[in-house]
Amino acid sequence: MGEKVLILSGRGKLPLLFRELSLKHGYQPITVGVKTITDFKTDYTVPFMGFVEFEQLVERLGNPPIVLLGKFDPRLSTALFDSILQKLRFKLFGGNYKRNWEILSTLKGRIKNTLPGEVIRGFMDYYEVKGFRFLPSEEIKRILSPLLADEGLLTSSVKVEKEFLEEGKRFLSYTQRLADMEIGQVLVFKNGSVFAVESVEGTDETIKRGAKLAGGGFSVTKAARSEQDFRIDIPAVGGQTLKLLKKLGAKALFLESGKVLILEREKFLKEAERAGIAVIGLTLR
Repeated sequence: MGEKVLILSGRGKLPLLFRELSLKHGYQPITVGVKTITDFKTDYTVPFMGFVEFEQLVERLGNPPIVLLGKFDPRLSTALFDSILQKLRFKLFGGNYKRNWEILSTLKGRIKNTLPGEVIRGFMDYYEVKGFRFLPSEEIKRILSPLLADEGLLTSSVKVEKEFLEEGKRFLSYTQRLADMEIGQVLVFKNGSVFAVESVEGTDETIKRGAKLAGGGFSVTKAARSEQDFRIDIPAVGGQTLKLLKKLGAKALFLESGKVLILEREKFLKEAERAGIAVIGLTLR
């Protein structure tokens, strides 16, 4: 067997897809779920905010490199700073109450704000100081490369005018700037106007908000940061987002090529093509 890699898993299909792809790269993947969050069966489970339990498990497995994948409710990062919620959750889910509380207090001192990326960065910094390892960003990207959006029109039967492609690239570049400002990675536009910019609510809620204002025929862009750290966040679209785009009458989905994942890629693109939604990968840099 190859080197172990520990996948600390949130909700969704990405942890399982990474597991399959890492096997092809010679790794021995181990999935670890978080109680009340992870929505599939994993090899091991730790309590929510069960830092001691997590540390003990990693050490028992021989301190393999860690990768953080899947969806976590963005409101959890705010909840970390709510002392009443903290105490309640520790009493419900934490087996090592006192030590877990001490670790959380230390983490809070390292985290600048409640942005999900900052919370994850603080978590990683804390554990790197303790000698824990995280799989490098470029290695995560290499493993996931079969799912990354390519350059060009990915739904070949859907006609797209050159002027519309230029408009999409312009709005995608705006989206990338918003991502660099830690505002969001998704934008909804129609006829040259912006109807929604992603906030803490996530991709799907942003699309709902934008579609409500724009009506049918809107388009969506999704981009990464200029220096995207795949250890902290992996921009992705999947089946749930596509269902929403179909239901609300989207015209096109613009993705930054080489930076944004398409989960279950082949199925996603076939269904988009049937729905008449253009999926386009564009290079910004």
